[in-house]
Amino acid sequence: MQVYPKVVNIYKQRFDRMVEPAYLQEFLKYAKNVLHDPFEGLDWLGLLEWEHRHFKYTKGQLPKLRAEMPVEILLQKEGRCGEFALLYNGLLLANSYACRLIIDCSILKDKAKKISGDHVWNEVFTSNTWLHVDPTEKRINKKSMYAAEWNKDVNLVYAITSDGMLDVTESYRI
Repeated sequence: MQVYPKVVNIYKQRFDRMVEPAYLQEFLKYAKNVLHDPFEGLDWLGLLEWEHRHFKYTKGQLPKLRAEMPVEILLQKEGRCGEFALLYNGLLLANSYACRLIIDCSILKDKAKKISGDHVWNEVFTSNTWLHVDPTEKRINKKSMYAAEWNKDVNLVYAITSDGMLDVTESYRI
């Protein structure tokens, strides 16, 4: 049996709760009835724009118990990459997109690099391929940005789907 880093298992639990039809219906109703801005029927790019209308990035202090599910994330109003990725994942699932949460669990091995690990983003299956979408950065199809622009030591990256978890590290190396 494959052993995954703890954070991967935590995000897998969130993903599994998010795919439940009752939860997706609650999420759709919240957007329509509370936010008065339904997202049903939007394409993946429209969903990214919707997310940025309702949720903001912060470097500031977040609640001790950070929101884990899309409705609670929207109530929190601001967050970081984990919240952005979870919210975007929920938006995609509610619109029947095949999607994956991507978790960077890299460990600093290359002393020339500045940082490693600790980032979460998404992939959406479109045009017969997995398309990289970093909802925090609003960057699309820029898989090399972490290693090239952020100077990250990318050496352990997992994708989380309904079917399980898989190592996608090679697709994120330069």
